[in-house]
Amino acid sequence: MSAVFEHSVTVRWRDTDALGHVNNAVFMTYLEEARDALYAAVIGAEPIYVVVRIEVDFLAEIRYEDRLVTVRIEVERLGATSLTTREKILTAAHEVAAEARVVTVRWDQASRKPVPFTAAERERLLAGPG
Repeated sequence: MSAVFEHSVTVRWRDTDALGHVNNAVFMTYLEEARDALYAAVIGAEPIYVVVRIEVDFLAEIRYEDRLVTVRIEVERLGATSLTTREKILTAAHEVAAEARVVTVRWDQASRKPVPFTAAERERLLAGPG
């Protein structure tokens, strides 16, 4: 694994459901926001990738009162066009609220096909961007 990339995400009131905690579907948005930040740090432009697999274990609730969560991302595997990451969402009290394993593919919007990571992007991903 590489160095850890961290990104803070604000908990919005609209993220909560009738039970008073962040809805499970919003966890995906938190992970996506952090993943976008990771790709932007590595590629230096608008992140263009597609998610091809995601596994999430929900371990603790996040409440609006938390106000801020931290998403930590580590590179597990780097293929020619794919990136497998281990991602965690931490509450304000540093409790692990969710753990995820995500496979993304670097994407060429014009051809609608996967595109390989460049040598520089691969180096930054393995070194730990940011």
